[in-house]
Amino acid sequence: MINWLKKYWVELIVFGGIFGILLNDLAPNFTYMNKAADSIGYVYSATYLYPSFHTSAPIFLLLGHVFMWIPIGTNAWRFGLLSVVATMGMCLFVYLVIKTKLNRWYALLGTLIVGMSALVISQSIIIETYPLVVMLATGAFYFAIKKKWYIASIFLGAGLAVHLLAVFVFGIFLISFKDYRKNWKALLITLSFGLFYLYIPITSKNAPSMWLPQSGSFVASVIKDIFTTIVGLVGTIAIWNVPKRILDAFGIVGVSIGVLTIVPVLAYFWHKKFYKDVLFWLIVIPIGLFISELDMNTFDYCMLAIPFLAIVAMLGMNKLIIQYGKNWKVFAYAMLACIVGFGVFNAYYFDIGKNLDPNMSTTEFYYTELPKIPNGSIYMPLWGWEWEAAFMYNKQYDAHLIIVNEDMLVNVAYQKQIENEGVKLIPSNNKNQSIAAKQMAQSIISLNTVWTTVTTSPATFGAEVVPADNNVNYAPLPNEQIIAKMTANPPWEWKPYSPYSTMTTAILESSWQYVVMSNYSLFFIADWAGGFFFIYWLMLKYIEKENKKKKAKGETEKW
Repeated sequence: MINWLKKYWVELIVFGGIFGILLNDLAPNFTYMNKAADSIGYVYSATYLYPSFHTSAPIFLLLGHVFMWIPIGTNAWRFGLLSVVATMGMCLFVYLVIKTKLNRWYALLGTLIVGMSALVISQSIIIETYPLVVMLATGAFYFAIKKKWYIASIFLGAGLAVHLLAVFVFGIFLISFKDYRKNWKALLITLSFGLFYLYIPITSKNAPSMWLPQSGSFVASVIKDIFTTIVGLVGTIAIWNVPKRILDAFGIVGVSIGVLTIVPVLAYFWHKKFYKDVLFWLIVIPIGLFISELDMNTFDYCMLAIPFLAIVAMLGMNKLIIQYGKNWKVFAYAMLACIVGFGVFNAYYFDIGKNLDPNMSTTEFYYTELPKIPNGSIYMPLWGWEWEAAFMYNKQYDAHLIIVNEDMLVNVAYQKQIENEGVKLIPSNNKNQSIAAKQMAQSIISLNTVWTTVTTSPATFGAEVVPADNNVNYAPLPNEQIIAKMTANPPWEWKPYSPYSTMTTAILESSWQYVVMSNYSLFFIADWAGGFFFIYWLMLKYIEKENKKKKAKGETEKW
């Protein structure tokens, strides 16, 4: 044991330091910072084994249920501990990959890049699926380069049962690794994890309509929800916002890998067919998804790129030292100083309980504000996450708040559902769904005794429960002016947000209303460009065919 400690004392310091930072910064209770707006919903679903929204992340919820058996801390802290453990696993796999290809010193530097990354820390101290899916993707890559395809297939399959982001990883592996593609047993193991999605029909039987109205097949509703979410987000960002989003992506990734790390990354991909490198696609696709999506808050997709950027950086650094001499070691030390400098700042900045959310606004809302609503009253919250909190409040305290979600009011089945609970409303036939939902929300406020919320501290998502008192201005949907702005064609957007404001989601409440929806979307441009290049490709093929005919006939003139 003493010899082992002497040999690996540096590893113990690095891994112990990262673990200490994450444990210190871990949210002590419910928070919405760092995009933890899903946290109450996940705790609710994992506690009572209900399905959650979209794909329901079955393995994530089952593991969360196990972690909440830990006999210390709050439920939110226990579930969040899963994110900490997953990130430590990711750091271990990054270390092993780099050590396999280079040596332990490069491996330790790469581990520091990941463990002290702003984006990684921000997502590893809350209840979120990304640390787990990224750990599984990194583990799959490690076992792939070791040619252990059965273990790699287990990691890939588990990832598919956590988050749809793993679908892209699975696709990249299929294309890039011939041995995996031809190993039908390994493929079968991966695909068998789809059985975990039986969790949805099995557990939805007694679940309340937290995410979707219980009309028809719940499974069909989930599939439809997934499809409409993907279609509604991927590629739908207006071209006017693309320049700004690209700068936002570079800012988030830049501060997350320590800025100077970009140099060896570029060196690695220089002078080689980078588009044939599996690491290139594991980096580019998650960043590209963030750039292309309508929702600014998909910045967390970029977390998947961070461990592979760290691996590439070390490979690039080694290449620079070999090709250009030991002087590049000085740059390596400067890069280490930059990483540690950013890391120390990140460790301080993302301490949720002390710095980002010292009053724990979400916890205060759940335990202090929701009890103000009389039992049996109609509650129309301002934001979706407050809606989730109300559902868990009903279950935990055996309360009966009649919860109305404005976003779902355009659904006829949902209208009937809340009417059966005693809610009076006037249906709207307006073709603009946002306006129709607002009009129905206003009718509910005017015809019923309704409680709602008002924001008290936007940066920390603080809210206060108040009676609406028939004031239709409390209807919390965008007004016609904001809707008109969202569907307009504004000037090009260039100025990016602060990366730290984005990662803490402190700008969420103010930024969403400025999202621009336009027919001239990124998908629209890609569609036309794809069509053009397809026609161009067909023309080239036709010319090649005609030239072959001419050559066969002995003709010299070419098309």
